[in-house]
Amino acid sequence: MSSEGVPPHLRETVVRGGGGMDFAALLRSLWEYRLLLWVFCKRDLKGRYTQTVLGMGWVLLTPLITVGVFVIVFGVMVKVPTDGLPTIMFYLVAVIPWYAFMNVLNPSVQMIEGNAGLITKVYFPRLLIGGSYAVGAAVDFLIAYVLLITPFAIGYGVWTIQLLLIMPFLLLSTLMIGLGVGLILAPVNARYRDVKHFVPLGLQLFYYSTPAIYPVSAVPAWAEPWYAVNPLSLVINSYRAAMVGQWPSATTLWTLGGMAVVCFVSGVVVFQRQDRQIVDTL
Repeated sequence: MSSEGVPPHLRETVVRGGGGMDFAALLRSLWEYRLLLWVFCKRDLKGRYTQTVLGMGWVLLTPLITVGVFVIVFGVMVKVPTDGLPTIMFYLVAVIPWYAFMNVLNPSVQMIEGNAGLITKVYFPRLLIGGSYAVGAAVDFLIAYVLLITPFAIGYGVWTIQLLLIMPFLLLSTLMIGLGVGLILAPVNARYRDVKHFVPLGLQLFYYSTPAIYPVSAVPAWAEPWYAVNPLSLVINSYRAAMVGQWPSATTLWTLGGMAVVCFVSGVVVFQRQDRQIVDTL
C-alpha cells in the first residue's frame, strides 16, 4: 500500500539493522558520547567511597588485610613455599591484580540490571558503562601499585625494572579479560538473574585454581596444562618472575595477549548483538 495520501502522524517508519556489526559506527558512537565515560566513572567512585571514614583508603586497606591473613595462615602456620620471594610480596602481587579483575568483572555482569532505569529512558552506547568499571578498576590498581607494591618491593629489595615495565601490559590484559567476560554475561544476567548469584561461586573456584596462595611449583604435573592457559595464573606468575629480574617468556606474553584480545572482542560482539533486545528484556 502506498504511503501517499496518508497523514504524516499515521505513517510508520521501520528501521532494520544490518546483518553484520559495524565497528566503525560503534567507534564513532563511543567517541561522540565519550564524556559520559567520565560521568560514569565519577558516579561509581563516589558511590563506592562517599560517606565512608577512610574513603579511598579502602583501596589500600582491603588488600593489606587480605595479605596479612595470608601471611599469618599460609606463611607462618601452614608454611606454604614462596619460591624464594618475601612472603608479603608473594601474596601482594597476587591479591592486587585479582582485585582488579574482580572489580571489573563483577559490576560488568550486573551493568544492565543495575542501570535499567537509565538504559530504558535514553540511548547511549552501553559499552561506556563497562568501560567506566574498567577505568575505576585501573585507578584502584594503580593506587595500590604505587603505594603498596612499589614501596614494599623496594623495602624487601625485589624491585626491578621488569616489575615496572611489564605492569601496563599485565594490567591491560587483566582488565580486557574481566570486561570481556562481563560483557558476555551481562545480557544473560539481564534475562536470567541467577547469573549474578553464580558468578561469585565461579570466581571462588577460579581463585583456588589460580596460584594466588601457592606457587605453581607446588602444583601436580597433571594440573600444569591448566595453569599454562589460566590468564590470572599467567599474570600473577609474570609479576613474581619480574621480582627476580626475569621477563615473562614469549609464550606467556602471546598466550595472555591473545586471550585478552579474544575475550574482549568476543564480549563486545556478543554484547552489541544483544543490545537491540536489552530494553525489551528489561
